[in-house]
Amino acid sequence: MKIKMNDKEISKQQLDDWRLQRTKKVFKVFKTKPDHQMNIDEMTKELTEVKLQYSYESMYKLLKTKLKLSTFAMKVAATLSTKRKFAITEISIDGTSASQISQGIDSLMLEKSLENDRVNLAACPDHYVLRPTSKNELEVIETCGNAPLPFQFFIVYGDETGVQTKRDVSYAYQSAGIARLKDGTLMGGVRHKFKDTENGFEAKLVVEFPSLCPTFIVKAHQMHLASEFSYWFHWIKDHQK
Repeated sequence: MKIKMNDKEISKQQLDDWRLQRTKKVFKVFKTKPDHQMNIDEMTKELTEVKLQYSYESMYKLLKTKLKLSTFAMKVAATLSTKRKFAITEISIDGTSASQISQGIDSLMLEKSLENDRVNLAACPDHYVLRPTSKNELEVIETCGNAPLPFQFFIVYGDETGVQTKRDVSYAYQSAGIARLKDGTLMGGVRHKFKDTENGFEAKLVVEFPSLCPTFIVKAHQMHLASEFSYWFHWIKDHQK
Protein backbone atom coordinates (compact mmCIF):
# COMPACT_ATOMS: atom_id res chain seq x y z
CA MET A 1 0.00 0.00 0.00
CA LYS A 2 1.20 3.51 -0.82
CA ILE A 3 -0.28 6.66 0.70
CA LYS A 4 0.42 10.15 -0.67
CA MET A 5 -0.50 13.61 0.56
CA ASN A 6 0.60 16.78 -1.20
CA ASP A 7 2.78 14.63 -3.52
CA LYS A 8 4.69 13.20 -0.55
CA GLU A 9 4.54 9.55 0.47
CA ILE A 10 3.38 8.84 4.03
CA SER A 11 4.93 5.85 5.80
CA LYS A 12 3.03 3.25 7.81
CA GLN A 13 4.89 4.46 10.89
CA GLN A 14 3.69 8.03 10.37
CA LEU A 15 0.11 6.82 10.03
CA ASP A 16 0.41 4.53 13.06
CA ASP A 17 1.82 7.41 15.13
CA TRP A 18 -1.15 9.59 14.18
CA ARG A 19 -3.61 6.80 14.94
CA LEU A 20 -1.98 6.21 18.33
CA GLN A 21 -2.18 9.89 19.27
CA ARG A 22 -5.83 10.12 18.28
CA THR A 23 -6.74 6.80 19.91
CA LYS A 24 -5.41 7.96 23.27
CA LYS A 25 -7.47 11.16 22.98
CA VAL A 26 -10.66 9.28 22.18
CA PHE A 27 -10.23 6.89 25.12
CA LYS A 28 -10.46 10.02 27.31
CA VAL A 29 -13.86 10.85 25.79
CA PHE A 30 -15.14 7.58 27.27
CA LYS A 31 -13.32 8.26 30.58
CA THR A 32 -11.15 5.19 30.28
CA LYS A 33 -7.51 4.43 29.54
CA PRO A 34 -5.84 1.92 27.23
CA ASP A 35 -3.17 -0.51 28.29
CA HIS A 36 -0.08 1.36 27.10
CA GLN A 37 1.74 -1.90 26.50
CA MET A 38 -0.65 -2.60 23.64
CA ASN A 39 0.32 -1.84 20.06
CA ILE A 40 -1.92 0.37 17.92
CA ASP A 41 -3.86 -2.55 16.42
CA GLU A 42 -4.64 -3.95 19.89
CA MET A 43 -5.68 -0.50 21.12
CA THR A 44 -7.94 -0.12 18.07
CA LYS A 45 -9.74 -3.37 18.92
CA GLU A 46 -10.18 -2.32 22.55
CA LEU A 47 -11.48 1.15 21.64
CA THR A 48 -13.88 -0.34 19.10
CA GLU A 49 -15.34 -2.62 21.77
CA VAL A 50 -15.83 0.39 24.05
CA LYS A 51 -17.71 2.24 21.31
CA LEU A 52 -19.90 -0.78 20.52
CA GLN A 53 -21.19 -0.76 24.10
CA TYR A 54 -23.01 2.50 23.31
CA SER A 55 -26.34 2.65 21.55
CA TYR A 56 -26.90 5.47 19.08
CA GLU A 57 -28.93 7.33 21.70
CA SER A 58 -26.35 6.94 24.45
CA MET A 59 -23.49 7.94 22.13
CA TYR A 60 -25.39 11.06 21.05
CA LYS A 61 -26.16 11.91 24.68
CA LEU A 62 -22.47 11.58 25.57
CA LEU A 63 -21.46 14.00 22.80
CA LYS A 64 -24.56 16.25 22.71
CA THR A 65 -23.06 19.41 24.21
CA LYS A 66 -19.98 19.23 22.01
CA LEU A 67 -22.10 18.60 18.93
CA LYS A 68 -24.24 21.68 19.63
CA LEU A 69 -21.12 23.86 19.78
CA SER A 70 -19.50 22.37 16.67
CA THR A 71 -22.77 22.56 14.70
CA PHE A 72 -23.10 26.27 15.50
CA ALA A 73 -19.49 26.91 14.44
CA MET A 74 -19.84 24.89 11.25
CA LYS A 75 -23.14 26.57 10.34
CA VAL A 76 -21.48 29.99 10.62
CA ALA A 77 -18.49 28.85 8.54
CA ALA A 78 -20.69 27.21 5.91
CA THR A 79 -23.06 30.19 5.66
CA LEU A 80 -20.26 32.73 5.24
CA SER A 81 -18.09 30.66 2.89
CA THR A 82 -18.51 30.70 -0.88
CA LYS A 83 -15.41 28.64 -1.63
CA ARG A 84 -14.03 25.38 -0.27
CA LYS A 85 -10.84 23.95 1.15
CA PHE A 86 -9.92 20.42 0.13
CA ALA A 87 -8.46 17.52 2.09
CA ILE A 88 -6.95 15.16 -0.49
CA THR A 89 -5.29 11.79 0.10
CA GLU A 90 -4.19 9.26 -2.52
CA ILE A 91 -3.89 5.53 -1.81
CA SER A 92 -2.88 2.64 -4.06
CA ILE A 93 -3.03 -1.07 -3.21
CA ASP A 94 -2.19 -4.18 -5.21
CA GLY A 95 -4.25 -7.35 -5.34
CA THR A 96 -7.80 -6.08 -5.84
CA SER A 97 -9.79 -4.01 -8.33
CA ALA A 98 -11.41 -0.60 -8.36
CA SER A 99 -14.79 -2.24 -8.96
CA GLN A 100 -14.51 -4.46 -5.88
CA ILE A 101 -13.33 -1.54 -3.76
CA SER A 102 -16.12 0.76 -4.98
CA GLN A 103 -18.78 -1.87 -4.28
CA GLY A 104 -17.27 -2.59 -0.88
CA ILE A 105 -17.25 1.08 0.14
CA ASP A 106 -20.87 1.49 -0.94
CA SER A 107 -21.81 -1.51 1.18
CA LEU A 108 -19.96 -0.26 4.27
CA MET A 109 -21.49 3.20 3.99
CA LEU A 110 -25.09 2.33 3.15
CA GLU A 111 -25.86 -1.17 4.45
CA LYS A 112 -26.70 -1.49 8.14
CA SER A 113 -25.19 -4.47 9.96
CA LEU A 114 -23.29 -5.18 13.17
CA GLU A 115 -20.26 -6.22 11.12
CA ASN A 116 -20.30 -2.94 9.20
CA ASP A 117 -20.67 -1.01 12.48
CA ARG A 118 -17.60 -2.74 13.86
CA VAL A 119 -15.53 -2.13 10.73
CA ASN A 120 -16.59 1.53 10.47
CA LEU A 121 -15.88 2.32 14.12
CA ALA A 122 -12.48 0.61 13.93
CA ALA A 123 -11.44 2.35 10.71
CA CYS A 124 -10.52 5.61 12.45
CA PRO A 125 -10.28 6.37 16.17
CA ASP A 126 -12.30 9.57 15.62
CA HIS A 127 -15.39 7.72 14.38
CA TYR A 128 -18.35 7.71 16.79
CA VAL A 129 -21.31 7.05 14.48
CA LEU A 130 -21.55 5.99 10.84
CA ARG A 131 -25.22 5.15 10.38
CA PRO A 132 -27.22 4.76 7.16
CA THR A 133 -30.45 6.72 7.57
CA SER A 134 -31.96 6.14 4.13
CA LYS A 135 -31.11 4.49 0.82
CA ASN A 136 -28.43 7.06 -0.09
CA GLU A 137 -27.76 8.93 3.16
CA LEU A 138 -25.15 8.32 5.85
CA GLU A 139 -25.18 10.05 9.24
CA VAL A 140 -21.66 10.71 10.50
CA ILE A 141 -20.50 11.78 13.96
CA GLU A 142 -16.73 12.13 13.95
CA THR A 143 -13.88 14.47 14.72
CA CYS A 144 -12.60 15.94 11.46
CA GLY A 145 -8.83 16.28 11.36
CA ASN A 146 -7.56 17.34 14.78
CA ALA A 147 -10.56 19.57 15.51
CA PRO A 148 -11.26 20.24 19.20
CA LEU A 149 -14.84 18.96 18.89
CA PRO A 150 -16.67 16.17 17.03
CA PHE A 151 -19.13 17.09 14.27
CA GLN A 152 -22.45 15.66 13.15
CA PHE A 153 -23.28 15.77 9.45
CA PHE A 154 -25.10 13.81 6.77
CA ILE A 155 -23.64 12.68 3.44
CA VAL A 156 -26.18 12.30 0.65
CA TYR A 157 -24.54 10.08 -1.97
CA GLY A 158 -25.51 10.66 -5.58
CA ASP A 159 -26.52 14.29 -4.95
CA GLU A 160 -23.65 16.30 -6.42
CA THR A 161 -25.43 19.67 -6.24
CA GLY A 162 -22.88 21.99 -4.73
CA VAL A 163 -19.93 19.56 -4.90
CA GLN A 164 -17.07 21.70 -6.25
CA THR A 165 -14.62 18.90 -7.10
CA LYS A 166 -15.22 18.06 -10.75
CA ARG A 167 -15.70 14.55 -12.05
CA ASP A 168 -12.51 13.05 -13.50
CA VAL A 169 -13.35 10.59 -16.28
CA SER A 170 -10.00 8.81 -15.88
CA TYR A 171 -11.43 7.27 -12.68
CA ALA A 172 -14.06 4.69 -13.63
CA TYR A 173 -15.70 4.54 -10.20
CA GLN A 174 -16.58 7.16 -7.64
CA SER A 175 -18.45 7.81 -4.42
CA ALA A 176 -19.67 11.41 -4.41
CA GLY A 177 -22.25 13.51 -2.64
CA ILE A 178 -23.03 16.57 -0.58
CA ALA A 179 -22.47 16.92 3.16
CA ARG A 180 -25.10 18.82 5.12
CA LEU A 181 -25.92 19.68 8.70
CA LYS A 182 -29.05 18.29 10.39
CA ASP A 183 -31.02 21.44 9.50
CA GLY A 184 -30.11 21.02 5.83
CA THR A 185 -27.30 23.61 5.67
CA LEU A 186 -24.84 22.60 2.94
CA MET A 187 -21.37 22.43 4.51
CA GLY A 188 -19.30 20.60 1.91
CA GLY A 189 -19.05 17.41 -0.03
CA VAL A 190 -17.04 14.34 -0.93
CA ARG A 191 -15.74 12.90 -4.18
CA HIS A 192 -13.82 9.68 -3.71
CA LYS A 193 -12.53 8.23 -7.00
CA PHE A 194 -11.17 4.79 -7.88
CA LYS A 195 -9.45 3.37 -10.96
CA ASP A 196 -7.66 0.18 -11.89
CA THR A 197 -3.88 -0.01 -12.16
CA GLU A 198 -1.71 -2.75 -13.61
CA ASN A 199 -1.62 -4.70 -10.34
CA GLY A 200 -4.48 -3.29 -8.30
CA PHE A 201 -6.24 0.04 -7.92
CA GLU A 202 -5.63 3.69 -7.11
CA ALA A 203 -7.91 5.98 -5.09
CA LYS A 204 -8.07 9.76 -4.90
CA LEU A 205 -10.07 10.76 -1.82
CA VAL A 206 -11.43 14.29 -1.55
CA VAL A 207 -13.37 15.97 1.26
CA GLU A 208 -14.57 19.56 0.82
CA PHE A 209 -14.73 21.95 3.80
CA PRO A 210 -16.06 25.52 4.01
CA SER A 211 -13.23 27.95 3.21
CA LEU A 212 -13.52 29.49 6.70
CA CYS A 213 -12.71 26.14 8.30
CA PRO A 214 -9.21 26.35 9.89
CA THR A 215 -6.50 25.04 7.58
CA PHE A 216 -4.95 22.89 10.32
CA ILE A 217 -8.18 20.88 10.50
CA VAL A 218 -8.27 20.37 6.72
CA LYS A 219 -4.63 19.28 6.59
CA ALA A 220 -5.02 16.90 9.53
CA HIS A 221 -8.07 15.40 7.87
CA GLN A 222 -5.76 14.00 5.21
CA MET A 223 -4.44 11.63 7.88
CA HIS A 224 -8.00 10.87 8.93
CA LEU A 225 -8.73 9.85 5.32
CA ALA A 226 -5.57 7.73 5.23
CA SER A 227 -6.58 5.96 8.45
CA GLU A 228 -10.15 5.14 7.54
CA PHE A 229 -9.73 4.28 3.88
CA SER A 230 -6.58 2.19 4.30
CA TYR A 231 -8.47 0.18 6.94
CA TRP A 232 -11.55 -0.15 4.74
CA PHE A 233 -9.51 -1.09 1.67
CA HIS A 234 -7.62 -3.84 3.49
CA TRP A 235 -10.85 -5.17 5.00
CA ILE A 236 -12.60 -5.24 1.61
CA LYS A 237 -9.58 -6.91 0.01
CA ASP A 238 -9.46 -9.58 2.74
CA HIS A 239 -13.19 -10.28 2.45
CA GLN A 240 -13.63 -10.14 -1.32
CA LYS A 241 -15.34 -13.12 -2.90
